[in-house]
Amino acid sequence: MFVKGFSDCAWEMVSSMPTKCQLQQTLMAKTHNLLETMTGPVPLQCLDDIPVEIRSPTWALQSKNSKQDVGAAKAVYKSLMKVSSLMESDSFPQSWDADKLVKFQIIVDRQIEESECITRIKTQKEEDDFAVRDAALTDYFDKLEKLLKEKEFSVCAWEVVRREVLSVLQFILVENSNNFWLTV
Repeated sequence: MFVKGFSDCAWEMVSSMPTKCQLQQTLMAKTHNLLETMTGPVPLQCLDDIPVEIRSPTWALQSKNSKQDVGAAKAVYKSLMKVSSLMESDSFPQSWDADKLVKFQIIVDRQIEESECITRIKTQKEEDDFAVRDAALTDYFDKLEKLLKEKEFSVCAWEVVRREVLSVLQFILVENSNNFWLTV
């Protein structure tokens, strides 16, 4: 089970879902590792190019109790969708390892495909806080996309995006370590 503490109705839906409708911690860790090792350290000229106003809404990815697990799982799914969308560009820095980039994209897309049914999980209306999480995540990823466009997909802009996505993936791995992973 990927989310603990479901209501009976939600549990019936989850138990009837295919086993693959779960996030896999090993795949999330692989995506983090690939993105982290895709290139060397941040170029020195980029150190002053890190905007302060772009901060990930980590609260949107967190579950403080079982009633928030579905919202958090949907937020993680939404984050993967947004990461995939950001990484569809053809203008990556030449310093990035192309093989690792392709593997990263494949694994992110696999996670999206295998956990798509998370979006269909129904919860009690008063327990469904996904709309607020969704709005915060959309705003955050839109800022990252805007930065890439404004900086004309420069190496420094990509480094900011890479750093931000790494922090999101790290937060998902650490903060949700027991909440909704497929245990293999």
